[in-house]
Amino acid sequence: MAVRVPKWARWVVVAVALGALVLGLFVFAPRLLVPDLSQADLRDVPDAAKWQARDSRIQRQNDARTTLLQGLGGLAVLLGAVYAYQQVQTGRRQLHVAQQGQVTERFTRAIDQLGSDHLDVRLGGIYALERIARDSTDDRATIGEVLTAYIRGHAPWPPRLDGQPPAEAAIEDVPELQVRAPDVQASLTVLGRGGFAEQPPEFGDQLDLHEVDLRKAYLVYANLVGADLRGANLAGASLIGVNLEGAFLSDANLAGASITGSDLASADLGWANLEKALLEGTVVSGVSLASANLFGAHLGVMVDLEGVYLQGAVADGDTQWPRFFDPVMSSTFALGRSLAERHG
Repeated sequence: MAVRVPKWARWVVVAVALGALVLGLFVFAPRLLVPDLSQADLRDVPDAAKWQARDSRIQRQNDARTTLLQGLGGLAVLLGAVYAYQQVQTGRRQLHVAQQGQVTERFTRAIDQLGSDHLDVRLGGIYALERIARDSTDDRATIGEVLTAYIRGHAPWPPRLDGQPPAEAAIEDVPELQVRAPDVQASLTVLGRGGFAEQPPEFGDQLDLHEVDLRKAYLVYANLVGADLRGANLAGASLIGVNLEGAFLSDANLAGASITGSDLASADLGWANLEKALLEGTVVSGVSLASANLFGAHLGVMVDLEGVYLQGAVADGDTQWPRFFDPVMSSTFALGRSLAERHG
């Protein structure tokens, strides 16, 4: 059985070893580096110069001691710096572990709040997740997935949950999203302002909001770059300064939506319903409006449709085109109301 050496005994051994090292450096090392003069060395030296030779040799030994002392001091400083660096790194690791533990605890508590039956508790959980996402960028993608899943689960399209307005309800009779589902509106707002869409879509981190009920949603200066909104219902929504660059809005319902000062560059709105929608001051370069419903849409006099793909899109006499735009020359024709009826 191994005998455990007390800690104080180990320190005593270290102190003795250091003492021996210092003694060797200051007593024996200088004499090894600058040996004393022997009688043989002084045999041919005049008597008057012998003391001077001895004094010179002693001075050189003292210089060696000084040099060794400086080297020892430098070594001590270096060891102290290494030790301090290790202590700082250890402190940082401990702080990181403590912070991660706090983040995990806060995250777990927020998730529990999302499952509450009380609206105010759920709202508290949503805003707690937003705060965590700001404090911990490593957890931002996970929190984005949680919030998008929350919206998909609490506002599906077509409607299938109690409290959701029926699919056939006129948009005028549908309450605003922040009134009928404040928690869904809050989740959408947090997603739009929390930097969740900052990762390029090719990383697979685009916000998944397909087939959700966002009728009469309200978003201002939200960042939803590359978001997946396929089949979503955004009828009557207000989108002000929203960044939807590269977003997927195919088969989405934007009937009566107000889209002002926003960015739809390179977005996919194929088969989307834009009946009576307003696009004013919105960037649409590279947008696909293939087979989209533009009945009664107001595309804004200054909207630049150059490079917009309009093959198969339908329009009528109430469609307001940008100034100097000729829909006939752009292969856009009013082909009837079949597409509008499909969107319902």
